Amino acid sequence: MKSKKETFADLLQAFSYRYDLRTFFDDFLTICLCAFSQNPLTGKSHDEDLYMQTIAKYKTEEVRNEFPKLVATLILEMEESLENGTGSDVLGTFYEMHLYRKGAAQYFTPWPICQLMAHCLPCKQEENEEPMRVVDPCCGSGRMLLANALANGKEHYYYGINIDHTCVKMAAINLFLNGVFHSEVMCADALSPNDFRMSYAISFLPFGIFRIENKEQSRLWHMHVNSFKRKQSILPDLKLPSEDGTPVSNGSQLQLF
Repeated sequence: MKSKKETFADLLQAFSYRYDLRTFFDDFLTICLCAFSQNPLTGKSHDEDLYMQTIAKYKTEEVRNEFPKLVATLILEMEESLENGTGSDVLGTFYEMHLYRKGAAQYFTPWPICQLMAHCLPCKQEENEEPMRVVDPCCGSGRMLLANALANGKEHYYYGINIDHTCVKMAAINLFLNGVFHSEVMCADALSPNDFRMSYAISFLPFGIFRIENKEQSRLWHMHVNSFKRKQSILPDLKLPSEDGTPVSNGSQLQLF
């Protein structure tokens, strides 16, 4: 009898009896990010210290050998999912189905809706035209950006923002493994222009995912701050009535949109 093929979810859940699955999953993402930022001169990760610190939690050889297998299975499932039309967000699907918290589950935009919205965005590049900048201020696992890159071309610049660091890691890995190299994903509150916690730049030259800890080095953060400044100069100072009828100034969330 032919044995059942192990899926990415099967491999991850096999460790749920020994480790907290949310922590194990997040550590897997961190290890991937470190592995995808290799320095060609040294043969080590640009984040070698973070890599060693993360993998040190899993001392047995058996567990450590599973990480390369997880990466290989993830990539294969991504390719299969793209071929059958269900998208390539294997990470986001696992996160939705297995890592929810009671009363605080996260659900990402379904792939067909992402495709529909991507085709509504007219950013096909004409000859001699500048690439578009596509921004998702609440990107989750990067599904909307992936759909846009597939529908409109990977030559554009794709940027994502999310307040959840685990989601930011998933989005960065998804963009990298799908060849969306002109991109950056920032961990921040998109409604607060000065907020910056961490960012990941995805690049082809140099090749890899590069962690940015200083906001001044983040292209996305500078664009985000400048967008708030432009909106403040363009939008009128709207006044909204309070509960007692007294006019009060509108908040930054209204100005953002």
